[in-house]
Amino acid sequence: MNALFNRYSHRWQQLPPRDRLALQLLALFLAVTLFWTLLWAPQRQALQQAEQQFQEALQLQADLLKLPSSNPARSPQANSRTLASLITASTAAANLIIERMDSEESGRLNLTLGGSLQDLLTWLDEVENQGVNLVSLQLEVDPQAMVQVRLTLASY
Repeated sequence: MNALFNRYSHRWQQLPPRDRLALQLLALFLAVTLFWTLLWAPQRQALQQAEQQFQEALQLQADLLKLPSSNPARSPQANSRTLASLITASTAAANLIIERMDSEESGRLNLTLGGSLQDLLTWLDEVENQGVNLVSLQLEVDPQAMVQVRLTLASY
């Protein structure tokens, strides 16, 4: 190995100074070119792709936040008619009797219901799971567990 190095070193010394300068500049040019094509350019391209993917992810997140809720009972657009129809259907299914229903301009419903205590509790749990908020409740229970209820409901 040492003999090979001495041979090329001796040959390098025999070259004219102008040729040695030309070879040094050529070696420098090749080193810079290799550095650019093998290291710098791929890293720069990867960074640009990562930035583009990040911007796309931010845009996707913004678009997802603009989408309406998939549950119509929980959406803020649920008006008093939607709430009233939900309450009417659910009370009939729960064997409760609507004695009075009044709607307010704020979208709230004032109800007077009658039925069994167990049916009422089950119904209240069901409508709260469907996006209805219980605002107020007045309850009268007789000895046979029959209830007379005045309540105010609003959608979320």
